[in-house]
Amino acid sequence: MAADVAQLKAIQPSNSHIMMDVQFHWTNLWFAAQKKDWAFAQYQFNEMRGHIQWLMRKSPIIRGQDGMDVDVKSIFDAIDSSSLADVKAAIEKKDSVKFGATYKTMIESCYSCHKAVGRPYLRPMIPTAPAMTTINLDPNATWPD
Repeated sequence: MAADVAQLKAIQPSNSHIMMDVQFHWTNLWFAAQKKDWAFAQYQFNEMRGHIQWLMRKSPIIRGQDGMDVDVKSIFDAIDSSSLADVKAAIEKKDSVKFGATYKTMIESCYSCHKAVGRPYLRPMIPTAPAMTTINLDPNATWPD
């Protein structure tokens, strides 16, 4: 049993790998909302949130750069019920103006967590280019045109 547990620990992805998935979906969410493709935006939001929840199950406590443990699950729980909930509400209301403001606030929340774990050099921003170019973000498009 101990060998099985050790093997499972050895093959689990790193926190940075999970966060790259979060970044991928978060970027796609921005561009989906810009095109008012609200169904795709909701999908990207759910995927992004699910990956953060995965990270919280995997590593609810993260050792900061200063060697101190940081309860990132508590940080996420607070963000999840505030700024992240506001992004979700903007998507559900299909409110582009509110979405832009809540997205920016959520980026600030992300950065506060990055700083809490001693990684202030991870400075998120509004994306300037889509993460993927193989999905048509026009909600009125007919496939594959």
